[in-house]
Amino acid sequence: MVFQLGPWGKVLVMAIGAGVVMITLIIVVCFVGPGCWGYEWIHREEEERRRRRRAEKTKEQIPTDSLKLVDYGYPWKRDPIPAYANYDTVSSTGSLIGRMPSHRDSTYSSMSEATDNRSLSTKSVTTEDSCSTDFSAPSGPAVLTMSLQFVSSDENGSGKLVIYIKDVKGLPPREYAGGLEPYLVLQVVRTTWPLHRRAGPPVHQLRTRTLRHSFNPFFDQTFVLDVKRSDLKEWSLKVTAYDQDKYCSATELCEVNLALRDIKGLTSAEDALSITCKLIKTNREVGDILFGVSYLPTAQRISISVIKANNLKYLDIVESIADFNPYVRVVQLNGSTGRSLKRKKTAFKIATESPEFNETLTFDLVPSQLETATFLVLLCSRDSDAATAAGDKRSRDKCLGRVALGGHVAGKRERDHWLSVMQSPRRVVSMWHTLK
Repeated sequence: MVFQLGPWGKVLVMAIGAGVVMITLIIVVCFVGPGCWGYEWIHREEEERRRRRRAEKTKEQIPTDSLKLVDYGYPWKRDPIPAYANYDTVSSTGSLIGRMPSHRDSTYSSMSEATDNRSLSTKSVTTEDSCSTDFSAPSGPAVLTMSLQFVSSDENGSGKLVIYIKDVKGLPPREYAGGLEPYLVLQVVRTTWPLHRRAGPPVHQLRTRTLRHSFNPFFDQTFVLDVKRSDLKEWSLKVTAYDQDKYCSATELCEVNLALRDIKGLTSAEDALSITCKLIKTNREVGDILFGVSYLPTAQRISISVIKANNLKYLDIVESIADFNPYVRVVQLNGSTGRSLKRKKTAFKIATESPEFNETLTFDLVPSQLETATFLVLLCSRDSDAATAAGDKRSRDKCLGRVALGGHVAGKRERDHWLSVMQSPRRVVSMWHTLK
């Protein structure tokens, strides 16, 4: 017996089928994957527990005077800032640094082979001025622990200078989120007599390995140099700490100079002399850049208008002005992890030390990202066509300096610029900044 439906029965069956399809779609859209409101509501407690664990593990500190949107009556205020990520220390190897001549053009004010690690018997010695044994102030200068030993090999005064680099404590943080990737560069230079703190070209240049995400890197590396006893009085050891930033060139953090003639007992001691030195923070300025920033809350878009740059010390990265082809690259970073989200750049100019760009770069930025957003403004130089023809894109981008912009960066002027943009939506706020 075949059951036949009437017209209204068929309509009812079709309606029921359509309802089932609609309910299935709603369940799929609202409850299945992350990002759906139903899924987020069901997993809200688990997400809260994860946030608390991240907050407990964090070791990075936000500046005490950092910007908090909750302090201002903005209509786009959102959740508090997430905790910065915590990283373990992993070692890696890097390459030698390039030539870094000193050149100043003020218009505006605004390696040597390493041996295997070896154990050294040590006794303490402290040199004058820059050396100290104070480890108590975590907010103070970085402290380098190393040892020196002269091992005589014959009666004519020839021998070997053994340099052991143990560790560095308390390196200064980056201007923006993310852990350091530090390494040390050791330069042995010959000085004049009397010592006027003038150094010639390096006699030797050494470099440690790079350690990832560490403010207190433990290097444990030994270097051995051939030297005559008489030359030690004319040698000075310069140790510079660098941060291998993947978004731009290596950044100088701090340095110390040791005149070997000031280290008492270096040539006569049978044991290695343990030295503890305070590193002086480096303030490297390579020019000035002018750009404006504006935020449109309705379009959820931020615009960075790159206007011009002046007083660029281009000889730090190129041989002559003919090789200097500047352009500006802006990198949008995730404020909590320090990872790149988007990159944009201007057109490059040819052989000029005072380029004018007059270009605007726009980035999508929802209101909930305003508190943690960070932008890096990098001034780079495009290399000659030889590097381009070889297909090596990295070699043609030499970064001269950078400016970090955001509510939680280290520079006060950069934070104030960001705050001014927040306080005046839809208006372009322009300001000069110093490239570092």
